[in-house]
Order: sequence, then C-alpha cells, then structure tokens
Amino acid sequence: MRTSRRRWRWVRRLVLYPLLVLTVLVVALVAWVQLTMFRAPDPSTQPLALTGVTALVGPGLNPVANATVLVENGVVSQVGPSDRVQVPAGARVERLAGRTVLPGLTDSHVHLGMPSGAGPLSLPMAVVEYFRYAGPRREAYLENGVTSLRDMGDDPEWILDLRRQVRQGQLAGPRVFAAGPVFTTPGGHPVVTIGLGVDNPTVRVPATPQEARSMVRALTTGSDPVDLVKIIHDRGDPAYQALDPIPVPILRAIVQEAHAHGRPAVAHWGTPQDLTELLDAGIDGLDHLEPRGVGAGWNPVLLRRMVAQRVTLAPTLAVTEPKLDATEHATLRQRAKEFADAGGRVVAGSDAPMNGVGFGDGLIRELELLVAAGLTPRQALLAATSTPAELLRTQEAGTLAPGRPADLLVVRGDPLADLAAVRQVELVVRGGTPVVDNR
Repeated sequence: MRTSRRRWRWVRRLVLYPLLVLTVLVVALVAWVQLTMFRAPDPSTQPLALTGVTALVGPGLNPVANATVLVENGVVSQVGPSDRVQVPAGARVERLAGRTVLPGLTDSHVHLGMPSGAGPLSLPMAVVEYFRYAGPRREAYLENGVTSLRDMGDDPEWILDLRRQVRQGQLAGPRVFAAGPVFTTPGGHPVVTIGLGVDNPTVRVPATPQEARSMVRALTTGSDPVDLVKIIHDRGDPAYQALDPIPVPILRAIVQEAHAHGRPAVAHWGTPQDLTELLDAGIDGLDHLEPRGVGAGWNPVLLRRMVAQRVTLAPTLAVTEPKLDATEHATLRQRAKEFADAGGRVVAGSDAPMNGVGFGDGLIRELELLVAAGLTPRQALLAATSTPAELLRTQEAGTLAPGRPADLLVVRGDPLADLAAVRQVELVVRGGTPVVDNR
C-alpha cells in the first residue's frame, strides 16, 4: 500500500503536474494570441468632416487651402474649399487648422510574414506572429500613417487569408496587395541564399515556359487571386555568391501570363544583364538598387528604356543603409536621383523587416532617404501614394478624391514644404473610421 502511494506521488510530480502546467501555458498562449490579434474596430457610420485643413488632392497631391474633407460610408464624398462643401447635420466635425490631409501612405516592398532578426527568439516569435497575422506589424503601419502595403513574398495561403480578413473588417491594418510566392530557380534567391526547398510554398520554380504559365494562371485566377506577380531574376555577385537567373523563355512566359490576367510583374534584380533581360520581357516594376548593378553608373540606354517603358523603381534605400558604408550608400542615393531626374517613376518600399528595418517607420525612413537623395518632398510623397496605386491598377489607394476610399493621413505642418511633417501624425482614418488619434 505504501509503495503504491509513493508510486502515485511520483506519477503526479513527474507526469500530471507538468502536464497541467503545460496545459495552462498553452491555453494562456492561445488566449493571448487571440486577444492581441489587433482586430478591427466597428466601422464608423457617422459622417466625418475634417475642416480648416490643407488637403492634398488628386494624383498630383495638389494643395487646397482651408479645405473640408467630408467622409460618408467609408469613402470621400466631397473635398474642396470649406465654403463649398456642405456638411450634413449630425456629422462629426474635426476642426484641424494648421494640419494637412493627404492620402494614406503605401509601403511598396514588405514581407509581413518574415521573421525579424536572428536571435534565439526570432523563430518562436515568427510562429506566434503567424497565428496573430502580424498584429503588431499591422498596428505599427497604421500608427505611421501607412494604410496600404505591397507584400512581396510570403506563404500565399497565409497572406491571402490575412488580406481577406482585413478586407472583411475582421482584422485592422493597411490594405494588403499581395504577390504571394516568388518566381525563381533551383539555384536562385531565396532557394540558395536562405536555404528554402523548391517545394516551399513561398516560391515557384517552373522548369518550362508552359509550367510557368500554368503557375501564373493558378495564382492570378480563381476566387482569391494575387494582386501582382513577383520575379527573382538575379545573377548574384560572383565575388560573394553567384546565382542562377530565370531562363529567358521562362521569364518572358511569366511576364506575359501575368499581363494576360491583368496583373503587373515586378522583379528583384541585381546586374545590368538582369535588367536588360527584364526590360526585354516587358517587366512593370523593379525593386532594389545595389552597387553591383548601378555602382558604376546607369547604362544610359537602359535608363532611357526604363523611363520609356514606364517601369517603376523601388530603390529600397532604407534596407541597404545599415549594410553599406556612407560612400556606397551615397552612390545609390545619387542613382535614385538620376532615375527620377530622367523622368523615372519612383515608388517607396522599405523591405521591412530585412536588416532590422521597421514596419511603418521603415517607410518613413525611405521617404527621408529619397529626399536626402535630392527628390522633392512632393516626389517622395508621390512615390508612396499615387504612383504605387497606378502600378497596382487600383482605385482603392493613393489618391484623395471624391469616390475614393477614405484612407487618410492627417499631419501637423506642411509635408510638401518639409517632409518631417509626416512624422507628426495626428489622425489616421482607414476606410472612413478613425484608427489612430494622437491629439
């Protein structure tokens, strides 16, 4: 009898109590994840009038002084001089003299599902963020006035489900425009550089043009298609790591099939030869500037072709800033300025969370670096508003105008005169509902 009791005591200590503790911890973790998913607030049904503001209107961000922006049913119903806008009875009126209202910003290069950092907690936190649908990251974007983002490579099932929940008003956050997986090769980035298997859901590795077309069709059709197609066409750096680009026939098939389904194709590139082949294929956008590609200067023929073909360029200066020395980074800024001066279409992308770049704040830093490169504040803001919306062929972002969704950023000061005003966020409206109020 005594032996039996002793045995039972040890069972409780070694098995039952640890199981109980583990169960409590799991339940607590699940509850914490559910409570911190950053769910969307109830949509506002009351009309909202922002009065006495300077409104940056239309795709050119044209300033209208002493303006009123009227929001009804989630969209901008009127915008213009205050004496010409009829504010309905019962509207919520916000008097905001000295403030500027502009469209919410767009981060054109982000990886919402990518782990941050390389510490021992990075992988466990990535798992937690997967189940929270990157709640803190979505919140950080809104806090910085970023109301749209272009996700440039993630598990398609995860990112498209997140996009769906944001669209349906279940989760709060920026509008998500998703590429889903990236097209690459067995010897390319990120298969070789990060060690992903070719069957990883975040990549597509077609072996023939026919297979490439089939893969693009699968992503761009159906009930939940991607918003754009991302391509990795990069020979790498022979001094560091050579990579295999996509064979030209397959590259062209990817771009052509994307266009056949009304989707832009945007590419990660590295060398002038990569750039030539991408322009020949009809690429719509290029992401990243690196010394191996433009350190010695733009090839004038390729630069003219980029401008003539209206190819956008996301320099992603914020992500290279921590890794390059001052001289190398100044060269990249100069190349971004040369592209803009030639008439090129710049879009602003942070590449968060790579190299420690923050979500939301990283885009603001990118805008600051564009201005440091010599772009005007207006040019930098266009790179985060109407230009990325034009590339994405969307009416849901990028412009403050009647009939457009009320995704609005209110800042203290005049960002056209001094970009620093974009760090003075006072109010953020997402789909007609105020989601950030720093007053």
